[in-house]
Parts: sequence; C-alpha cells; structure tokens
Amino acid sequence: MDENKKRKQKKVDQAIDMTFPASDPTAHGKPTSTEPPRRPADRKAPKITKEQIDDARRGEGHKHQPGR
Repeated sequence: MDENKKRKQKKVDQAIDMTFPASDPTAHGKPTSTEPPRRPADRKAPKITKEQIDDARRGEGHKHQPGR
C-alpha cells in the first residue's frame, strides 16, 4: 500500500473510532454545510504583549467592578 493510501486509510480508521458506538456514518471529508460560520472566518486572535499576560497572571490589567 503506498503512503497516500495508508494516510487515507488511517483517516477513515480514526473517523470510525470517533463515531463508535454511534450509528451515524463517518464524516472524514470536507464540511458540506450551507450554514454560515458562527463567527467570522477571518477573525484573528487578539494580539497581546508579554506584559499584558504577566499583568493578567497577577490579576492586574482589568477593571474592578464593585459588588461582583
């Protein structure tokens, strides 16, 4: 079996493992949904600095809301 067939077979095997014990057929191809994505596809993660990460780790860098 060539590498391409082995790779495809491994994907099929993994898809089968993920569906067990459900009775639905495996879905290892591209999505076929016509529904729009729940969030914009071009949305990127926010860019934060190491200092902001350190502040968050210490509990700093956010507004305190009394009564919460």
